[in-house]
Parts: sequence; structure tokens; C-alpha cells
Amino acid sequence: MKKYALSIIAASLLVGCSTRKDTFQSRNYHKMTSWFNGIFNAEEELEKKQVELKSAYIEDYGEILPIGENYFGEGESSEEMDGGRLNNTPGNMNSNNSNPAPRPSGYFAVEEKANKVIEKHSMLIKGEEKNLMIARAYLLIGKARFYREKHFEALDALTYVTKNFPKSKYYEEALLFSTLADIKGGNYFDGQEKLLKLYDNEDLNKELKYLVATNYADFLIKNELYEEAIEPIERAVKNSPNSEQKARTLFTLGQVYSKLGMQEEAGEAFTAVYKLRPGFDMEVKSQLAIAQNFDPKVNTYENYKTHLLNQSKKGIYTSKKNEFYYAIAEMALRDGKLDEAIEYSKLSLKEPISDPYVRGKAYENFANIEFQKGNYLYATTYYDSATTTYTKKSDQDRINEKNTILKKLMEMHYLVEKNDSILRIAKMTNEEQNDLFTKYIAKIKKEEEERVILEQKEMAEFQLGSKSASFTSSFDNSNSNKFYFYNQNLKNNGSAEFQRVWNNPTLKDNWRNSASNIGGNIEQKENELKGSFVSGDPRRFELEYYLEKIPKAVKVINDLKVERDTTQLALGTGYFDHFNDVKLSASTLEKLVASPPKSKDVEIQAIYQLYRIHKNRDQVLEDKYKNIILTQYPNTLYAGYILNPEVDFITGETKEALLDYEKTYQLYKEEKYNDVKSKVNEAIVKYPTEIIIAKFALLNAFAISKTESKEEFEKALEIVVLAYDGTDEAKRAKQLLNKLKNPDTKDIFENDQNKTKDINAEIKVTDEVEEIPPMPGGNNPLGNIDQQFSPRPKTKSETK
Repeated sequence: MKKYALSIIAASLLVGCSTRKDTFQSRNYHKMTSWFNGIFNAEEELEKKQVELKSAYIEDYGEILPIGENYFGEGESSEEMDGGRLNNTPGNMNSNNSNPAPRPSGYFAVEEKANKVIEKHSMLIKGEEKNLMIARAYLLIGKARFYREKHFEALDALTYVTKNFPKSKYYEEALLFSTLADIKGGNYFDGQEKLLKLYDNEDLNKELKYLVATNYADFLIKNELYEEAIEPIERAVKNSPNSEQKARTLFTLGQVYSKLGMQEEAGEAFTAVYKLRPGFDMEVKSQLAIAQNFDPKVNTYENYKTHLLNQSKKGIYTSKKNEFYYAIAEMALRDGKLDEAIEYSKLSLKEPISDPYVRGKAYENFANIEFQKGNYLYATTYYDSATTTYTKKSDQDRINEKNTILKKLMEMHYLVEKNDSILRIAKMTNEEQNDLFTKYIAKIKKEEEERVILEQKEMAEFQLGSKSASFTSSFDNSNSNKFYFYNQNLKNNGSAEFQRVWNNPTLKDNWRNSASNIGGNIEQKENELKGSFVSGDPRRFELEYYLEKIPKAVKVINDLKVERDTTQLALGTGYFDHFNDVKLSASTLEKLVASPPKSKDVEIQAIYQLYRIHKNRDQVLEDKYKNIILTQYPNTLYAGYILNPEVDFITGETKEALLDYEKTYQLYKEEKYNDVKSKVNEAIVKYPTEIIIAKFALLNAFAISKTESKEEFEKALEIVVLAYDGTDEAKRAKQLLNKLKNPDTKDIFENDQNKTKDINAEIKVTDEVEEIPPMPGGNNPLGNIDQQFSPRPKTKSETK
């Protein structure tokens, strides 16, 4: 009877707590059970997942640290499991499958638990939700989907909260996450507007103020509005809920200050980070950042260096010794202490790597030092190392952009040196040549013998030295039962000896050769670029091997001279346009003018480039080269610009014509001769007054030589001579006509096919006559358009 009565009481309570009855008892019952049966566990699951992701997140200190929500990335893939969509009961998933569905975890578990709360405890009566915990459940679903980067699905849940619970304490948080979901989903305009309104709301609690400020700052940073981002970051620092988040926000603030060139403010922010003791990695990076913002006018180099050296010797900090050395090198460079910058850069590179980004920066800085010293070949080698060390494509692309240009200039530099050397040797008598190479062979023999002796000595020291004796004794000592590698002292001694001989080689194939001094590799590369012998060539000790390489034919020697001249012109101009190296650019071009060049056009261009380089820098030299052009070459375009600097000699139509010529020239190289002729006809109609048309016409003649008869080729050349009289193209066409009509060349054409043979192979063309009309900029046609057709100085944007 008693049991029966209790059952009736329990049943009446359950009936009284129905989700369809708006009573005090029902509301409190479903509110409490919502919290204890689902929401508490869902929030625990959410926090657990975020802690897990944040702990696994690897900071990229090479970029401004993100401080907005979800900076640590997506939690689970949407394909991992269904995840329980809004108002879908997770318990019904896979109901037709005999195997039970895997239990959800992470953000999926958050959704499942929140959905169960909504399913069992929602009190939607007459269109109004009476259980306020349902707002919290929808907020959790929205946040879980947001963190999974399902932004549109997240908006469904979050919008439900903002529309149906405008007076609840969850409203502002739901509005923030719906705003962020809008922005992440691509609705930047509305998202930015709502975010700004939230930022201006002073009634938010401290935690929400922090979230709004960090996300607003993050939005501004991503849009490169760095100055505007300072105020919200500073507000976020004031409202940071704990020291960990405060340190991260301060670090971002320091990075923004640094980006804006506010070094003193950046240093203060990073110092504040270090004082908060945010954890080993950020502590080290904050000290590196202080060094990177070192200002020699405000800070004392010796004090900073001493501090970093002391830190590098403390406990776990020793594992980051390479980073501290890099920081010192950075400061030394800023303070003008080049020798110390080199010393600590080398020390940094010798230490084991702890962070690929810092190691890449160390290589890059060392390359910059070599670049400043003018050791461009060494610089390219260290830039290569930086590229392979950096892990981010943006860093690799940045280095490659500079390094590619530098390598091209280096190839030009050594080509000029090589041709100069060949031309000099070609002018020598036979006795002088024999004497030169006999001494050279003796020199390389001696160098190789010394190198072999040194390698043998190092190997003997390694194998038979005192440390190897310790190694052997570890096996022979009957009183010891320990294997060599179990004895820590012996192992440390062996490791130290190995490093003494081989330094710190990278773990890769053929490490012994790779670990050798980088200077040796550069020396070998330099020999290759100069055309010197390659180590190991079996004939390198034979005198005839060198003598037979000396050119004898006049045309070959002339071609070498022309190639050397045009390359040196491009090299001198490149030093200035790409690297703003006035001294090196001027000396390169001055040597070219003094040589002198075989082509008068090359000489005029070199003089004009000297005028352009010294303009507004050295009045004496500017006047010198200006007067040379005006007095000796008064009828050139270069003189025209000097006299009329406001005139733009290169019109839009001229640029278009030049681009068309490049395309046509490319078609010729691809042996599409009919297409060449068609493009030339179009150009003659389209650009009748442009100077480039003479080049089009000569190119057309060469296309005809490949496809039509000798007579047609001669007619095409005659048209160039008559129509474009006075141009270089007309002169070349006339010279070629004379060669064609010379009896010595009567068998140039194959009568059975009535086609021309390869003119370059059959005609002994002088250095003034080329098979292909040269492009306006030589080998890099569009790169030197302004130099060839408009002698105006390049603007800053063009130089970039």
C-alpha cells in the first residue's frame, strides 16, 4: 500500500513538471535538470576540447600572433561523424545499423549534449521559451559549430538566441559569435558593423569586453589597419581574464608596434610579456623580439648582449642558444658592429636548430651581411640555405624573389669576367700562353696535394687520437663491463671530438662532403661560373687541355666581346635598379665605357645610365655624362630626354608595340614562321609610325628566309633597306644583302627545295650582322625597354 502511494506521488510530480505547463515548479525543474543533465557536461566538453587544441597549437612567431576566437584552428572534420544538426536527436543516429554509433567526443559531444537538453527540457509554450537554459544550449551548439568552422550552421543556432532571448544574459555573447560567424563566412560589411557596435558597448562584462576587443583588433590586423588596431589591443590587455591571455595580447601589441616602426613602444610591450613569465617558448621569443626592436640611440648594446648571453647559459635556455646568438647578431648589425654581427651569426648557425624560422632568419641575416659587403656569391649561398630552412611559402617566396635576381646578376658578373679573361689570353703570344697555363697547373697541383695531406691528417687525428684510444679501451678493459655508448663520459668525449673535426653536419646523405666549409663550395661554384677547371677533371694537369680552348677565329672573338659588352651593360644597370648600389653600378658601367664597347649603341646607353645613376646625387658626374651625350650624341633620344625631361618619349602605343614584338619574336624562336609573318603584317598596319616597326620588318625577312625562296628573302631585305633607311635594321639588312650576293655564298640555298638553309650556319656573319634582330633589351627584352626607347629615369614603382 505504501509503495502504491509513493508511485502515485512520483507520477503526480512528473505530470506536474510537464514541458507543456507554465508553472513555477515546471520551470525550475527543467532549468535544474537542463544544467545538471546536459549543459554542465557540454561546457566541460567544450573547455576540454579547447584546452586540447590550444596545447597542440604551434605558434608562428614570424607573423603577428592572432588573438581572435578560433585562432587555434578547426577541431574535428565535418566528415568525422554526423555531429547532430540542430533539433536532430543524436541518439537516433545509425538506428538502422546493428552496430552502435561511436560515442561523440569534442565539439560533436557538445552538440549532442546540448541537443538532448533542447529535446527533453524545452518549454516552448505559446511561441515563448519558458526555460532560459535552452538559450544556453543553443549558444553552446553555435559555439561548437563555429569552432568547427561551420559558420553558416553556427548562425542558425546563434540567431535563434539573439531573436528569441534578447533580454537574457546570453544575448551579447551569442551576438558576438554570430558576428564572428558572419565575418568568417564572408559577410564582412555587416559583420564589421555589428562588431564595431559591440566594441562601443560599455555595458559588457569584463570577459566579453576582452573577447570583443581581441576579435575587433584581429579583424583590423587582418585588414592591415595596424594603427587602428592599437586601441582595441590595449583595451583587451586591460580586460584580460588571466596572465596567459594578457601575455599573448601584449605580444601581439608589441608586434603591431614593431610593424609600425615604433621600436621603443614595441620593446616595452615585449618586456612586459617577459615579466609575466608566460612559458618557456614565449619568454625566449619575447627576448628575441626585444633584440629585433633594439634601437642603438636609446638602448645600450653591451648591456643587452650581456643579458642574452647570461640567459643562454641558464638551464633549459641552453637549448635555445642558437636563438640568443641570432638575437645578439641582429642587435650588433643594428648598432653597426659588423664584426660582432658576423661572429654571432656564425655561432648561431653552429648551434643545433631549435626553430626553423629563427634558423632561416639567421641564414637570411648572414646573407644580408655578405650582400652589404658586396660578396654577392656568398650571399646567394646563404639565401639558398634560408629558403630551404624556412617552412612557410611566404618566407621562401620573399627570399627567392631577391635571390633569383641576385643569381642572374652573378651569372652576368662571372660571364663578363670569363669573357674578359678569354679575350685577354687570346691576345697573348704563344709563349705567354704556355707560361700562364704552366704556372696555373703547378698552382692547382700544389693546392690539391695540400688538401689531400690536410684530409689525411684530420682522419688520422680522429682515428688515432687520445679520444679514440678511450673508445678502444672501452672494449679492451677487462675491469669494465660497460659498452662504450653506455659510458656517458666516453660518449661525450667522442661527440666533442667528432664535432671538432666535422663541426655540426646536417643529417642527410653524403654528410661528410656537405659538412665541409661553405667557402669551399662557393669557391667551386665560382670556378664553374668563371669557366675554370672543375675539381676531378682528368685532363686538368695537361697543358694542351687549356691551349686548345683558346679561341682563334675572329668572329668567335668578336662574338665574345659583343656578349661581354651587352652583359656588362645589363649588369651595371641591374645593380642600380634592383639593389640601388650606386657605387658598384657606376664602376661596372665606367669599366664598360673604358673598354670600349664594339657597339656604339651600347656605349651611348652605358653613358646615359651613368648620367641617370648620378643624377641628383653627384652634380659633377651628372654634368660630365650629360655633356658627353649632348655634345657627342646630340641626335639621340637620350639627348632628347635630357633637354626635355617632362616629355614621356614612350607612349602607351609604343609599349603595346613592344609587347607585340616580344610575342612575335617568341613565335620566331618557336619556329612558327607563318605566324610571325602574319603578326608582322598586323603590326605594320597597327603601328605605322613606331620605331619598332623596323625590327618587325627585319624579323619578317628572316621568317621568309625559313619558308620561301632566296629571291623572296632578298626582296624582303631590300624593303627593309628602302623603307627604314637610317635605322640599324636597314644597315644590317644591307650588309646581309651584300653577303647573299657575294659569289662565295652562292650555294647557300638548296636548289631542289628552293628554300634557304640556316643563315647563321652558312653565312659568315660579321659581328654587326645577326641572324635574329635583337630585342630592344637584349636577352631580357622587356626589362630594358625604357633604356632603349625612352631614356627617362625609372619611377620608384618601376624600379620596384
